[in-house]
Amino acid sequence: MINLIRRDLILQKKLLWLYIPFVLFFVLMASSPFLIFTLAALYIPFNAFAYDEKAESDKLLNSLPYTRLEIISARYLGALFYTLVSAVLVGILMFIFSKPFGMYDFLFGGSLFLLMAALTFPLFQIFKQGNITSIILMVFVVGTVVLGRGSEVLSNYVDINLLMNNEMIPFIFAAVVVIIYAISWLTTYRIYERKDF
Repeated sequence: MINLIRRDLILQKKLLWLYIPFVLFFVLMASSPFLIFTLAALYIPFNAFAYDEKAESDKLLNSLPYTRLEIISARYLGALFYTLVSAVLVGILMFIFSKPFGMYDFLFGGSLFLLMAALTFPLFQIFKQGNITSIILMVFVVGTVVLGRGSEVLSNYVDINLLMNNEMIPFIFAAVVVIIYAISWLTTYRIYERKDF
């Protein structure tokens, strides 16, 4: 399974040269730290899915001596691994350029990425290859709009500043996301297990 995670890095070695400038651009543009953590974590797993969609690598992966559970688990464990690596890299770049960030930025950014991964990874298995990138992009845009509108409605009923000052909120959010991520992992495995290649 570790070889499947390494495969994503090997296949993207050309794109990895763009990874640090990609992250550095957002650091230097003084973007929100949690947004930088989220975007940095998105880069490798979603590029891997885009490559797999283009190359139709599911057929090849299923012909190798890996179970379908190992293939799906490698995706989900790889996303966790890349999130941690991204957090370390972003933290180093933010420190070098004296940009302020905190543990909450990491928690919210990592959790937001894992939530997006949990919502999109099953879609990669449900929809036909060739359409998935546009579908994921639409889900991302619609999700952003819905979250924006939801936060506006929520702000009418809840004092957001009071809520955000509660130190437990990031940890509660992260715990909920971990549960959603685990459910997504099982759901994706069930979908993939029944898929015919």
